[in-house]
Amino acid sequence: MSGAPEVRPAGGEGPRAAPGQPAKVAHVVLSLNVGGLERVVLRLLERTARDRFAPIVCALEEPGALAEELARLGVPLVVLPRRPGLDPGLPVRLSAWLRREGIRLVHTHNPGPHLYGALAAGLARAARLPGGGGPRVIHTKHGRNYPKQKRKVLVNRLAAALTDRVVAVSDDARAVALEVERVDPAKVVTILNGVDTDVFRPGGAGAARARLGVPASGYHVGCVARLSPEKDHATLLAAFARLREVRPDAHLTLIGDGPLRSALEEQAARLGLGGAVAFTGTRGDVAELLPAFDVFALASLTEGISLTLIEAAAAGLPIVATRVGGNPEIIEEGSTGLLVSPGAPETLAAALEAVAVRDDRAAMGERGRARVIERFGLDQMVRAYEELYAEVLGG
Repeated sequence: MSGAPEVRPAGGEGPRAAPGQPAKVAHVVLSLNVGGLERVVLRLLERTARDRFAPIVCALEEPGALAEELARLGVPLVVLPRRPGLDPGLPVRLSAWLRREGIRLVHTHNPGPHLYGALAAGLARAARLPGGGGPRVIHTKHGRNYPKQKRKVLVNRLAAALTDRVVAVSDDARAVALEVERVDPAKVVTILNGVDTDVFRPGGAGAARARLGVPASGYHVGCVARLSPEKDHATLLAAFARLREVRPDAHLTLIGDGPLRSALEEQAARLGLGGAVAFTGTRGDVAELLPAFDVFALASLTEGISLTLIEAAAAGLPIVATRVGGNPEIIEEGSTGLLVSPGAPETLAAALEAVAVRDDRAAMGERGRARVIERFGLDQMVRAYEELYAEVLGG
């Protein structure tokens, strides 16, 4: 694969912005495929004040399925391909691109882009560009990033040493940064992920169920997550089979796609769930579909802070989720949802049944939405990043 960057569309500014022009901010990602991290990046791009900051996205693998949205946002996309394995030449190529574009701030998302982006920015600063010292670096730590794998911890520690600020999206991610990766506490800040509570809101259950093609009545359990091992849909299916023994009117909808879809469909068939489980694949209308559910369930083995949980709470749904990562920061135990141990289908089934019979089930969802409005608003997130950008850039 060629190391030359693919640009879509081409940037229109020169290498250095004139006084008074917005500062160029490069968001470095692997791709913009479907996922919570990618949706956070897109919403940040959508709301960033363009009179202050001019964003551009640099993907190190491929554009990804969500990249088409960049055209609507008017944000340029550059694909600078990473060679398989460790690519020692990528920081050099990326640094050259940063200098050509006159990038003032590099905002990286997750470990691979963090390492390459921080090294590239360091090389650009070493070049001592006229009119400035080269780009600064902010990194968002969207998850726990394998705290038990020593090699990855060391790589994260090295990248953090070359970074001005490390943003943790949850208190759990912050603890990993400080206690495991030993990042300088002065560098670590917490900015919670945010969602648009005008888009994700309650109402329209009947229309949502018709849209999904699921029964209009009954107890509906929903989950939005990639069908991959860390989300542990196998435990959710096992729990749902137990739930059906006491709630034969229960229906489960799994929104999302991934490498385990065939295996999960086979598991559902073996459990005799038949038409009680719907696999919808990836959907672009999740906000319109969430009101179809009576409860949102997430069986993840690990999480940073789940964007889908925040969206579900914003839609007024009570939640049953595993007590991992940042999930307890979203769910108030007993008030807005129930937390269970991971990998325990019996406990998960019991929690789903408990929510089904609660008299205050609707009130649980209302309290969850109020919590999202208070702590996880999209504008709150964007303003916090803009303030951080200004601080790192010196005003």
